[in-house]
Amino acid sequence: MVTPSPLRRLNVLVIDDEPFILEYVRKVLHQAGYATFLAENADQALARFEERKGEIDLVLTDIVMPDSIDGLELAARIHRIEPTVPILFITGAIPQDDPHLLSLMNGGFLLRKPFFPDQLIRFVENQVEHLHLAV
Repeated sequence: MVTPSPLRRLNVLVIDDEPFILEYVRKVLHQAGYATFLAENADQALARFEERKGEIDLVLTDIVMPDSIDGLELAARIHRIEPTVPILFITGAIPQDDPHLLSLMNGGFLLRKPFFPDQLIRFVENQVEHLHLAV
Protein backbone atom coordinates (compact mmCIF):
# COMPACT_ATOMS: atom_id res chain seq x y z
CA MET A 1 0.00 0.00 0.00
CA VAL A 2 1.23 3.46 -0.88
CA THR A 3 1.41 5.90 2.02
CA PRO A 4 0.55 9.51 1.18
CA SER A 5 3.29 12.04 1.76
CA PRO A 6 2.49 15.18 3.77
CA LEU A 7 4.00 17.34 1.02
CA ARG A 8 1.50 17.15 -1.77
CA ARG A 9 -1.59 17.93 -3.64
CA LEU A 10 0.05 18.32 -6.98
CA ASN A 11 -1.76 18.12 -10.31
CA VAL A 12 -0.35 15.55 -12.73
CA LEU A 13 -1.31 15.25 -16.39
CA VAL A 14 -1.04 11.56 -17.32
CA ILE A 15 -0.93 10.48 -20.97
CA ASP A 16 -1.05 6.87 -22.18
CA ASP A 17 -2.84 5.24 -25.11
CA GLU A 18 -3.56 2.08 -23.10
CA PRO A 19 -6.72 2.57 -20.99
CA PHE A 20 -5.58 -0.03 -18.44
CA ILE A 21 -2.26 1.75 -17.85
CA LEU A 22 -3.98 5.14 -17.72
CA GLU A 23 -6.42 3.95 -15.05
CA TYR A 24 -3.69 2.10 -13.13
CA VAL A 25 -1.51 5.22 -12.95
CA ARG A 26 -4.50 7.40 -12.03
CA LYS A 27 -5.46 5.07 -9.19
CA VAL A 28 -1.92 4.80 -7.81
CA LEU A 29 -1.34 8.55 -7.93
CA HIS A 30 -4.77 9.28 -6.45
CA GLN A 31 -4.14 6.90 -3.55
CA ALA A 32 -0.86 8.70 -2.94
CA GLY A 33 -2.59 12.08 -2.79
CA TYR A 34 -2.03 13.46 -6.29
CA ALA A 35 -4.76 14.98 -8.44
CA THR A 36 -4.71 13.70 -12.01
CA PHE A 37 -5.90 14.78 -15.41
CA LEU A 38 -5.96 12.03 -18.03
CA ALA A 39 -5.41 11.92 -21.77
CA GLU A 40 -5.33 8.97 -24.18
CA ASN A 41 -3.23 10.68 -26.85
CA ALA A 42 -1.17 13.76 -27.57
CA ASP A 43 -4.07 15.79 -28.96
CA GLN A 44 -6.13 15.24 -25.80
CA ALA A 45 -3.06 15.99 -23.68
CA LEU A 46 -2.38 19.29 -25.40
CA ALA A 47 -6.05 20.29 -25.09
CA ARG A 48 -6.12 19.43 -21.38
CA PHE A 49 -2.82 21.20 -20.82
CA GLU A 50 -4.18 24.35 -22.47
CA GLU A 51 -7.46 24.09 -20.50
CA ARG A 52 -5.54 23.74 -17.23
CA LYS A 53 -2.68 26.08 -18.06
CA GLY A 54 -0.98 27.06 -14.84
CA GLU A 55 -2.60 24.22 -12.88
CA ILE A 56 -0.51 21.28 -14.16
CA ASP A 57 2.52 20.76 -11.92
CA LEU A 58 3.94 17.67 -13.63
CA VAL A 59 3.40 15.72 -16.86
CA LEU A 60 3.79 11.93 -17.00
CA THR A 61 3.61 10.59 -20.55
CA ASP A 62 4.06 7.36 -22.41
CA ILE A 63 6.64 7.62 -25.18
CA VAL A 64 5.14 5.33 -27.84
CA MET A 65 1.58 6.21 -28.78
CA PRO A 66 0.19 4.85 -32.07
CA ASP A 67 -1.93 7.22 -34.14
CA SER A 68 -0.43 10.17 -32.30
CA ILE A 69 2.78 12.06 -31.97
CA ASP A 70 5.13 10.34 -29.54
CA GLY A 71 5.76 11.40 -25.98
CA LEU A 72 9.05 13.08 -26.82
CA GLU A 73 7.41 15.36 -29.39
CA LEU A 74 4.52 15.95 -26.98
CA ALA A 75 7.05 17.04 -24.33
CA ALA A 76 8.59 19.49 -26.79
CA ARG A 77 5.18 20.97 -27.61
CA ILE A 78 4.25 21.27 -23.94
CA HIS A 79 7.55 23.00 -23.24
CA ARG A 80 6.76 25.52 -25.99
CA ILE A 81 3.56 26.35 -24.07
CA GLU A 82 5.08 26.20 -20.57
CA PRO A 83 8.89 25.80 -20.54
CA THR A 84 9.19 25.13 -16.82
CA VAL A 85 6.75 22.23 -16.38
CA PRO A 86 8.61 18.99 -15.54
CA ILE A 87 7.95 16.02 -17.79
CA LEU A 88 8.51 12.37 -16.90
CA PHE A 89 8.27 9.44 -19.29
CA ILE A 90 7.08 5.85 -19.12
CA THR A 91 7.58 3.21 -21.80
CA GLY A 92 7.47 -0.50 -22.37
CA ALA A 93 10.48 -0.67 -24.67
CA ILE A 94 13.78 1.12 -24.82
CA PRO A 95 15.94 0.43 -27.86
CA GLN A 96 19.41 -0.39 -26.61
CA ASP A 97 20.98 1.91 -29.20
CA ASP A 98 18.91 5.02 -28.42
CA PRO A 99 21.24 7.27 -26.39
CA HIS A 100 18.51 9.86 -25.73
CA LEU A 101 16.16 7.34 -24.09
CA LEU A 102 19.00 5.73 -22.17
CA SER A 103 20.00 9.18 -20.93
CA LEU A 104 16.43 9.86 -19.78
CA MET A 105 16.37 6.55 -17.94
CA ASN A 106 19.77 7.04 -16.34
CA GLY A 107 18.77 10.57 -15.32
CA GLY A 108 15.66 9.33 -13.53
CA PHE A 109 13.21 10.80 -16.04
CA LEU A 110 12.04 7.51 -17.56
CA LEU A 111 10.36 4.51 -15.94
CA ARG A 112 10.03 1.20 -17.77
CA LYS A 113 6.73 -0.64 -17.91
CA PRO A 114 5.59 -2.75 -16.20
CA PHE A 115 6.05 -1.12 -12.81
CA PHE A 116 4.66 -1.63 -9.33
CA PRO A 117 2.77 1.13 -7.47
CA ASP A 118 5.69 1.82 -5.13
CA GLN A 119 8.05 2.17 -8.11
CA LEU A 120 5.73 4.70 -9.74
CA ILE A 121 5.38 6.72 -6.54
CA ARG A 122 9.15 6.73 -5.93
CA PHE A 123 9.71 7.76 -9.55
CA VAL A 124 7.32 10.71 -9.26
CA GLU A 125 8.41 11.70 -5.75
CA ASN A 126 12.09 11.70 -6.67
CA GLN A 127 11.35 14.33 -9.29
CA VAL A 128 8.97 16.24 -7.04
CA GLU A 129 11.66 16.47 -4.35
CA HIS A 130 14.41 17.19 -6.89
CA LEU A 131 12.40 19.94 -8.54
CA HIS A 132 11.02 21.31 -5.26
CA LEU A 133 7.44 20.99 -6.48
CA ALA A 134 5.92 20.03 -3.16
CA VAL A 135 3.29 22.44 -1.94
